[in-house]
Amino acid sequence: MSPHKRHISIRLGQLKKMGYPLMDGFRSKRIFVVGDIMLDRYIGGEVERISPEAPVPVLRASEEVYTPGGAANVAANLGALGSSVCLFGMVGDDKEGEIVRELLDNRHISTDGVVVSTGKSTSVKTRLISGTQQIARVDRESDEPIAGEDRERLERLMRAAMEKAPPDGLIISDYAKGVATPDLCGALIAIAKECGGVFVAVDPKGRDFTKYRGCDVITPNQREVEELCGFKIADDSDLERAFKRLFEQRIARVVLITRGRLGISYAEDGKPHHTIPSKAKEVFDVTGAGDTALSALVLSWLSSNSWTEAARTANAAAGIVVSKLGTATVSPGELEAALKAEDGEGAAKIVSRERLSEILSNKKNQSETIVFTNGCFDLLHVGHLRLLGEAKECGDVLIVGINSDESVRRIKGEGRPLISENDRTRLIAALECVDYVTVFDEDTPLELIKEIRPTVLVKGADYTPEQVVGKGFVEEYGGRVEIVPMKEGISTTSIIDKIRKNKAP
Repeated sequence: MSPHKRHISIRLGQLKKMGYPLMDGFRSKRIFVVGDIMLDRYIGGEVERISPEAPVPVLRASEEVYTPGGAANVAANLGALGSSVCLFGMVGDDKEGEIVRELLDNRHISTDGVVVSTGKSTSVKTRLISGTQQIARVDRESDEPIAGEDRERLERLMRAAMEKAPPDGLIISDYAKGVATPDLCGALIAIAKECGGVFVAVDPKGRDFTKYRGCDVITPNQREVEELCGFKIADDSDLERAFKRLFEQRIARVVLITRGRLGISYAEDGKPHHTIPSKAKEVFDVTGAGDTALSALVLSWLSSNSWTEAARTANAAAGIVVSKLGTATVSPGELEAALKAEDGEGAAKIVSRERLSEILSNKKNQSETIVFTNGCFDLLHVGHLRLLGEAKECGDVLIVGINSDESVRRIKGEGRPLISENDRTRLIAALECVDYVTVFDEDTPLELIKEIRPTVLVKGADYTPEQVVGKGFVEEYGGRVEIVPMKEGISTTSIIDKIRKNKAP
């Protein structure tokens, strides 16, 4: 197992996970972003006539809006999704540089790593908007490579920050405006490896990706891949050929290609590629969609250790942001709603512990009886169905707590669980008798019970009342414990033993 995977495993064991889709983990992540910082300016108004001086529209400006752009937009997206972010890069010693830093400060994003240069101005993209239509764009920028004292200072800042407290992930956001030089990229990737194998993701630019060699994942768009490979991607065989060409360069162990309306295609080195179709309902503006996808991808991977889940989350986030005008971000609520909509009925029942407390506060105000039960629910069987059905009869709202994968492994031993926590939560949530499902990472549900304060605590008859975790706590405030008869001879362990016996030679 690589160092960064060991680090992730340790962090996951400390999280209070919600099981769906591990977005609670976003808040615990600390990410460094380095790259080309820009200021996006939007001048909005109405076009009512054509200029008499030339055949161009005349925009009657009525508003002017500024947003972080480039690497700063990546940082803004990470912050909007709940993670802790520190941005590294360079701005000019000018008004625009001040505006970018103020915008980031207002979003609680650290700019301690931003170098203010007297030799280079801040990159600015000005878009003229009539209604929802962009009619022109004006760029003021320089693509001269960062050098001299500015270059040395930026690397010193990053090295000191990485060595002092290595982040969970490092994102290199390259817009080809001079910050992500080959020597700086090489140095930063090397530092990341030295600091315990920090996960590195790159949004590349240009036709030479070798300067990113050693990163974990690279996220070019389809046009960039076509330019690099020298052919158009018209079908699946072209896509397969493109992945092969990219992996031959040994740049990253995972390649994810953003493909606009076609969605996202990704592959791990040596494995088949997969494509997730776009779910965008309306496309108003694709500005910054790659930044949003990259941010969601990194946070989801660090929280789930699953490229399937990470790509799916990135695709959903991009589908949301393209329906917004201008450089925009996605909130955790929007992302969770989009993913639950994909999963269909039942997914809305899967909630974080924090969200569950909010829901139950309202339920209790309405004098509803809250029932709680818990278990691993590894291999759902008829005994589980009886327990949950009986539990629902004990009150108005049934909450089911499910042990996380790490918790099951500690309790049941290696080889368990057989079914992942994401799948176990979705199976339980699909049952009509269940109202809400949440995941707990501790060995027992005591802390969760204290948070929920159920009216009724339910367990199966394989427990005596004295063995029920939380019994004393619940009874102290007037709650009660109910023991439900179990179907004899039915348990996950007995089913596993029977399968093993039948398979024995």
